[in-house]
Amino acid sequence: MVTIYFLDENEGHYLYKRVSKLLSNHHTSNRSTPVKVTYSEDHALQIDLDPFNSVTDMIKPTLLNFFAKHIIRTRETGWILRILEHQYYFKDKDEQQQILTIVQALLEGSHDDLPQISGLPMREEVITNAFESFFDCDMMFSYESFLQFRLKPYRELLEEYIECAIDEFKLEQEYQEFIHQLRQFVKTRVSLFSTVHLRHLDEQYKVCNEHEYELNEKDIASILKDNRNTFDEFIASDLLKLLIVIAPTKICLYTDEEDASMNQTIQNIFQERVRILPCRSYQVRKQNL
Repeated sequence: MVTIYFLDENEGHYLYKRVSKLLSNHHTSNRSTPVKVTYSEDHALQIDLDPFNSVTDMIKPTLLNFFAKHIIRTRETGWILRILEHQYYFKDKDEQQQILTIVQALLEGSHDDLPQISGLPMREEVITNAFESFFDCDMMFSYESFLQFRLKPYRELLEEYIECAIDEFKLEQEYQEFIHQLRQFVKTRVSLFSTVHLRHLDEQYKVCNEHEYELNEKDIASILKDNRNTFDEFIASDLLKLLIVIAPTKICLYTDEEDASMNQTIQNIFQERVRILPCRSYQVRKQNL
């Protein structure tokens, strides 16, 4: 029998009801459940598993996963915020929330190709591993003590995700500052063309001026050579360099992939100057000229 004592009576009673419902809904092929659940007056949740019943092996993973998800839902956010404040000294609430959002996205599988977190175990797995040994024998323990002392591997896992999120947060800050500088630079430029028609198709971009003349590689190289600026060494894309140099008052961006990275960057820099149109609009426009 596993006996878990709760300081918070409401949480203990809530878990008792949820575990009871979970077991009543669990398919056991019409056989009697090998698990008995009770809740005592001293706020103890008692789970009695029959180790000799084969169905126990089916139900036990469900129980462990349920407790893992409950801990994640009720404790994870608070732990992340405390780690950010007390270990990484992020005191600003807005910054905490921004980093928290990144951590949660990473934990849910976003950017799982990042080397810092690729290969890390699932947090549910870490928690169930900590719980599992408690369900293998008669055990009495405090729920709060378990969270504090037995879930150190889980908190260490969170720290790895937090470190990665902080790196992503700082990169995003640097990106936004750089975009701001480019935005201010463009505002001070005299436009070489009043309008640029920019066609995006199959990851390629074609640039036309307001007279429908398409700039070729020689034209682009000449414009960039004659208009070098302090941002050149920080911008890898010749297209972006070209648009910043031209600083058009209007950009008609013909694309079927508005969320593409380059398209997003163009919109971030030129803001209200950009008009997004579907690719077919360019062909219709050409036919009507």
